[in-house]
Amino acid sequence: MLASQNDKAVSAMEIPIIDLSNPNDEEIAIQLWNAAHNVGFFTLINHSIPQHQIDTLFSLSEQFFHLDSKIKHRYPFDVPKNSGYEFMTQKPPSTNVVDLKETFQVTAREGCMDNLWPDNDEQPGFQEVAMDMIANSHALACRVLSLLESRACPHVDRGTLQNAHHIWGEDGQCTLRLLHYPTVVNAEAEESTQSNTDNDTNTRWRCGAHTDWGSLTLLFQRVGEDGLECRRRAVDEDVKGTSASWVEVPPVEGGITVNIGDMLKRWSDCKLYSNMHRVRMPKTIEECAKSRYSVAFFLQADKSALIENTTDEAITAGEYFAARINAHFTE
Repeated sequence: MLASQNDKAVSAMEIPIIDLSNPNDEEIAIQLWNAAHNVGFFTLINHSIPQHQIDTLFSLSEQFFHLDSKIKHRYPFDVPKNSGYEFMTQKPPSTNVVDLKETFQVTAREGCMDNLWPDNDEQPGFQEVAMDMIANSHALACRVLSLLESRACPHVDRGTLQNAHHIWGEDGQCTLRLLHYPTVVNAEAEESTQSNTDNDTNTRWRCGAHTDWGSLTLLFQRVGEDGLECRRRAVDEDVKGTSASWVEVPPVEGGITVNIGDMLKRWSDCKLYSNMHRVRMPKTIEECAKSRYSVAFFLQADKSALIENTTDEAITAGEYFAARINAHFTE
């Protein structure tokens, strides 16, 4: 019953909403499997991360990005550590132009944030709130992994996936990223509002089309700050041949958007779907005048974790991840 209801939603390319307050873990696991296998995106509600913690982190994020550029650049992005502040340096291969965004990244590995935490006088409480969010996001993401594991990765021992993802050890790769997409002005605003985004006529993007590299991504969005889109995946004749190849992934009040990453796709022998996604340019003058903020937690396997499936050569998560980072940032 649950599977057929979820499959019907998928055929219309809606983003499934999964309620984690359901006391039946097997029902949740079936819903997660359907969403992760067919769409690659879903929204979790009643997920246990306190809303006040999410709101506080958004507030601190806004405060940080409003700081003078010279202050923000005191914490420059360090590629080997995958940590720090960057301004419009990420260049997805799909567009070959830099994204119109700035980010501050926290990698939860021993030593990665040395000298990179914002000064407590300028950003009081930033480190504590960020670390609390990492802990809570890690716990939630690991629960999702555990519920998916038996169907997605029957070739591994139970608990393998969760045990491959740690925070704050010497091997960890999990990351919290604060994102700010600034207002769009002048020529970029004119192009943005006149182009047809369904036909990909834009030459600039707030975030170009890409898949995520890790296992799972938890994305915190705010209602009223739209723009995230994922690829439409035709699973029946109702959507094949449609000209609308991208669909909105809307913020849900109190919800967390989740998507499958490339690591987990590989681990699952491609049974789970790592869906292409992007943040489109604003469609209206009103949208152009408004910033978009989001917070992402990337659950990424430890450097030494071996990603094994039944068809590909085994690779460590560290080897896999290093190649992806080096290809994504401009020189």
